Amino acid sequence: MSALLHAAACLPLAWAFAVASVSAEAIRRAARRRAPAALPSGEARAAASPSGEATAAASPSGEAPAAAAIDPRAPRVLVVRPCAGPEPHLERTLGSLAGARLSAAARCVFAVADAGDGAFPVASAAAAALRAAGIPAEVALTAAAGPNRKAAQLAAVVARETAPFDVVLVADSDVDLAGVDLDALVHPLRDGARPAPLDAVWAPPVEVAPAASLGDRASAAVLGGSLHAFPLLAGLDPRGLVGKLFAVRAPSLAAAGGFAALTAHLGEDMELSRRLLARRGARGSIAAAPFVAPSLAAGRALRDVIARYARWITVIRAQRPALLASYPALFFATPLIAALALLAAPIAPAPAAAAIAIAVASRVAVAAFAARMAGRRASLLAAAADACLADLVLGAAFLRALSTRTVVWRSGRFTIDRRGLLREAEA
Repeated sequence: MSALLHAAACLPLAWAFAVASVSAEAIRRAARRRAPAALPSGEARAAASPSGEATAAASPSGEAPAAAAIDPRAPRVLVVRPCAGPEPHLERTLGSLAGARLSAAARCVFAVADAGDGAFPVASAAAAALRAAGIPAEVALTAAAGPNRKAAQLAAVVARETAPFDVVLVADSDVDLAGVDLDALVHPLRDGARPAPLDAVWAPPVEVAPAASLGDRASAAVLGGSLHAFPLLAGLDPRGLVGKLFAVRAPSLAAAGGFAALTAHLGEDMELSRRLLARRGARGSIAAAPFVAPSLAAGRALRDVIARYARWITVIRAQRPALLASYPALFFATPLIAALALLAAPIAPAPAAAAIAIAVASRVAVAAFAARMAGRRASLLAAAADACLADLVLGAAFLRALSTRTVVWRSGRFTIDRRGLLREAEA
């Protein structure tokens, strides 16, 4: 009996080893993807830092590369930026396409629900500025309806387009594209790409605006201080696609049903990924770019941030339920491992102490590396603070996602069914 108790007391140590191993592998894959050799066609392209300043991968001086000349062989790109409301930094982000690196012929459409939307005047000014810079741009009033307004906006823009395009590039309104190498999103999709054209490429998002609230600090800790940070998560989940900044081949999008088929899904990006992979029938049709998508989202309350991550976890619960257990098992495992180790300490003090040491060390290492991927230099103390805050937010969001399938999103109340479809919630 004592042997059985001792074996059970060693379980926190085994759990800590497992989490540390996964964390180390995530760091290794993220570092390899960010290496210059991992960029499309093996060339050392410019990788954008989250601050929006380009870091020339092939230039020791780190000077921003000159704007790329238009390549007549490159695919024609339709850039769509869905907008809703007067967000912070909106003028900067919507005009930032002029500073992106893109050698393909592109035109930009800002999707706004109606002329009364707070984003409309800013989008109109940004479109005029892009046209002055030589980039065709316009504002489309989409009158978007349906539970998922973003997917509805995208569908409306694509449906009204009469000029041909080969690639749709979607960038949320809070993404700063200045200095970002959009060629790294587009080139793998072109005909003739080796080993074969991809269906979609996405950039892992990070938040880089100075924190204006505790909610901003908490969200940045999750996206830049945890294993849930998408630059790390991209290496662990080859089926993933985060819709903050991505490009998709137009024929692949049409074969997947288009954006119109996604308007009833809360996780439209996850559903698009599922459809693209199901259509291709093979792995490797979706890839993460070797740079991050810098978001300037700011001014959020902590409760709103927890609600946001609860929605994400609800999407996992509905659309990829096999991954739900990964949240306590991996993403906020450290406090759970520490609690179990403390309970086991009277029976097996040495394994309990080792479990806590391994769990804490690997968690702080993940936070420090994720912060570096997000363009921040985090001390060990700051990394530890990020780890604590991120784990608390993810734990609270997980419990909220388990407790209800009803979510409040863009002023609407919806229930998510087991297929991931949004339904109007009963009053």
